[in-house]
Amino acid sequence: MTKNIYELNTRYDDKFLEPQWDHKVVNYDLEKFPWTERILSVVQEIRPHCDKLEYLHEHFGRTEIVPLRKKIEKYVRSKEFSQWIDEYFDSIIGDSLGEYLIQATPTLNFVLPDQQRQGSLLTFHTGHLTAYNNGMYTIWTPLSPVYGSNSMQIVSWEESKKITFYMLRDKLSLAEIQRRCEKKSSPVEIEFGETRPGQAWLFNQGHWHGNINNTTGISRVSLDCRAMTKGTDYGFRNPGSYFRFRGTVVDLPQGIETSRRWIVFNDPAASEYMGTMPFYIARTFIENYADKLGINPVGWHNEYTFTDWNPHLEFFINDTEVQGIVLLSFHGLSSSINRRMELFELCMDKDIHVLFCDENFLLDSREGLDYIRKCLEF
Repeated sequence: MTKNIYELNTRYDDKFLEPQWDHKVVNYDLEKFPWTERILSVVQEIRPHCDKLEYLHEHFGRTEIVPLRKKIEKYVRSKEFSQWIDEYFDSIIGDSLGEYLIQATPTLNFVLPDQQRQGSLLTFHTGHLTAYNNGMYTIWTPLSPVYGSNSMQIVSWEESKKITFYMLRDKLSLAEIQRRCEKKSSPVEIEFGETRPGQAWLFNQGHWHGNINNTTGISRVSLDCRAMTKGTDYGFRNPGSYFRFRGTVVDLPQGIETSRRWIVFNDPAASEYMGTMPFYIARTFIENYADKLGINPVGWHNEYTFTDWNPHLEFFINDTEVQGIVLLSFHGLSSSINRRMELFELCMDKDIHVLFCDENFLLDSREGLDYIRKCLEF
């Protein structure tokens, strides 16, 4: 626990608080970025009579919201939408962050009336507590009117420090955390309407933020997306999967040659990526991913534990007639970056295609090698 308190306290060093991202509201060009209309068009594919997002709850049952969110998330991962997000971030961030990546799948949040009783309350939290780090920044864009209890509630930087410290020291219950945050927070005030400029809210990962029970009688729909600067300790949020380079898309690969002789391969020795995940869970994930793409592997294999040079993987590349290998991730091998690239280059020399599940990336030509190294070294 002492280690946790120390680590979080260091994350709250004021040097990490960029003024631009300290709970700031910014304007954007609503004509160039009509986010509400774009998302509403997807909603209307299911419910044509839903003419405003704030009335979403009148057209969808509570159990229909998660399928709706999944449908919209597929849309926001598209090439077209990703290009709009690139332009949006450039218009707001410009060159202020230097080189940065963008969250591959922007997050959609639906705050329906009386959501706490229904079990869908987004409780107060910080980015630090949900696997985000300093060097990651959030742009929160409401797509429907936001005010009072349907808006995001935000705690100041200084009060966020205090709540975090006492949470860890006293092992506070979530009910108590929620109570303290509600007491110290205020709703994000955003102007909304066709005759007003578009507005978004910028914040970093140290601010406590979340929702309280929505008693306004209308739904709130919002889009949030993050940037990550080069050199950030990204933890679970890997470049090439959770974050993407501008101008790229992280979506299911096309042109898979399913007639090739494929194997599924997992490396449990990659402890930084795998943690203590049981072999069979990772393997099942890879197999399900392969099945979704129509690949019928001839076998599955695990790397040897206590190794960091991938001898088992190298054997299947050099000493079999395998034509395709399905791996969990660029980041999911125990060997060094240079050793991984050596093995991937060897695959290209032997015309072995390599499919990476986490990144939705197919390596089938030497051109893809530079992209993989770029992700691993960001």
